[in-house]
Amino acid sequence: MTLKQVGVDPASAEPTLVATLALVPSIVAGIVFFRLVAVEMLGIAVVTAVIAYAALRLRDKPPEGVPLLPSLVGVALVGPAAPLAWAAAVALVAVGLELARDRYTPRARLQTGLVAYVLVWLVSQGGTAAYVSPGSTTPGPEPIRLWLRYFGGAQAPIDPVRLYVGNVAGPVFATSMLAVLVGAAWLWYSRRLSLLVVLTFLIGVTALVVMAGWSPAYQLLSGPLWFTAALLLADRRDLPRSPIGRPLVGLVAGGTCMWLRARGLAIESAMAAMTTVQVGVVGVQGVGWLGRNRRQVRARLHEIRSTAEVKPALPAGPS
Repeated sequence: MTLKQVGVDPASAEPTLVATLALVPSIVAGIVFFRLVAVEMLGIAVVTAVIAYAALRLRDKPPEGVPLLPSLVGVALVGPAAPLAWAAAVALVAVGLELARDRYTPRARLQTGLVAYVLVWLVSQGGTAAYVSPGSTTPGPEPIRLWLRYFGGAQAPIDPVRLYVGNVAGPVFATSMLAVLVGAAWLWYSRRLSLLVVLTFLIGVTALVVMAGWSPAYQLLSGPLWFTAALLLADRRDLPRSPIGRPLVGLVAGGTCMWLRARGLAIESAMAAMTTVQVGVVGVQGVGWLGRNRRQVRARLHEIRSTAEVKPALPAGPS
């Protein structure tokens, strides 16, 4: 399918291609804001995915496509002041998790790039969350960390227009809410964005913001927040089919994000909350599958146990 056909009928296009195109506006904005370092991180994401694909092509069961999307998602959340080694680690873990998911649990629908970022962020003790303002090389806090560290309450230390455009410190490809909205509009046009999840997420976030007495505009005009919520969490392909499950996912994600923020976690609260919810959904779906397929699971476990108990015959000794 050509790009022209994708633009005319995106609903029938390959899902990974549609999701990757939704990241393009944010990637372009990141290159405009952070320039060379953004280009370097983009190169790391692409090269890591291509090398992994090329290496696996030599095996008997190569992957169907290049695992580019998880690599891009993971690197997009890395701070531009973080060492490039951490960006490479995120890309590598994202590709590894995606290949493992595709081979062993293909029905487990989650954004492995997001999971990879959170894992490396934890291992690095926040080393991936190193930010600078666009056009600067001096490390500085992103808007939520700035608010937590020096202001708090209903104060809004950065102009809303700057927040919306994304000309602020933050993840290399996720500072611009404007770019994220363009990508989200593409997902909606492609019939991939769940507006219900977006709406319930907004309700969950806003309810806690109002209860805490914070500035709703300052808390909500956040590129990283909506990058993870709209482009990653609200993708229909990764959501439960239950009519109750989808709004519940949005509410829980929004509430968890602000709960973590109230406890001192800055913009990384969005990544941690979305990862927790997605992994939780996969866990619930996995338990449900095991319940529906108990006989098949028991038979498979019995087969594995029987195979393990079979011992090779010992060679006969000399007579």
